[in-house]
Amino acid sequence: MAILAIHDLSCYSKSSLTVVIPVMEALGVETAVLPVSVLSTQTDGFDDIVAVDNTDGMERILNAYERQGISFDGVYTGYLGDSRRIDIALKAIASSGHLVIVDPVMGDNGELYPSLSEDLPHCMLSLVRKADIITPNLTEAMMLTGLDDGIRKLGQRDIKDLIDVLRSYGPRRGVITSIPLVAGGLGNAAWDENEIRLFSYDDLGTSFPGAGDLFASVLFALIIRGDSFFGSALHAQEIASFAVASSLRAGRDRKLGIELYPALREIARRML
Repeated sequence: MAILAIHDLSCYSKSSLTVVIPVMEALGVETAVLPVSVLSTQTDGFDDIVAVDNTDGMERILNAYERQGISFDGVYTGYLGDSRRIDIALKAIASSGHLVIVDPVMGDNGELYPSLSEDLPHCMLSLVRKADIITPNLTEAMMLTGLDDGIRKLGQRDIKDLIDVLRSYGPRRGVITSIPLVAGGLGNAAWDENEIRLFSYDDLGTSFPGAGDLFASVLFALIIRGDSFFGSALHAQEIASFAVASSLRAGRDRKLGIELYPALREIARRML
């Protein structure tokens, strides 16, 4: 199996492609990349960040793949940042014709990420409509659906309403991550066609950059190798929670992103 991962690349710190590649490969999925930009560091916690836009390069690389007859069994998109890159991702999907997972990275904690335009959620919908599986966090789910503009604790009815709208866009499977629950703690709400399952977990009081990338990468890798959807969603949640807890225990500086090596060992212990 070979997939194309369309994400940004942080040269220092663990997030996006520095998480995606080793996790996918550890689970036996050959991973090619189409970097949307190259950053000196990830953007959460660092100052004086150097960002090299690779939008033109994306088109040239994708065209080179096509000329050489290179094809993929799936496409996996993460942070894109603007409508032109979304259009390039749509072109990659059109030439793939296989499994498409979209992590519509746009914001968190009720806010759009800095520097992103207010119309990005509308542009992102064109990509979501082409996806087989989507993995928005709660903020992104609300941006895509327009059902709410803030973060609050959700009950089962609220979650079903969000999923009903997301499902109406086309993705028959997906997971809304990092939902504060009325019952306490956090949860991931997964759906497969008309079935919805809620997986709760402890709120550790913090998050680490790269944890969402880890979750989506484990989920996609397990599905593309043939595992069940809900089982894959639960495994992905457990690995992401393990990585955050492990990083906390190690006293890791949050801006460095998750500590990846323990997570890879845990993947090997559980799934290989």
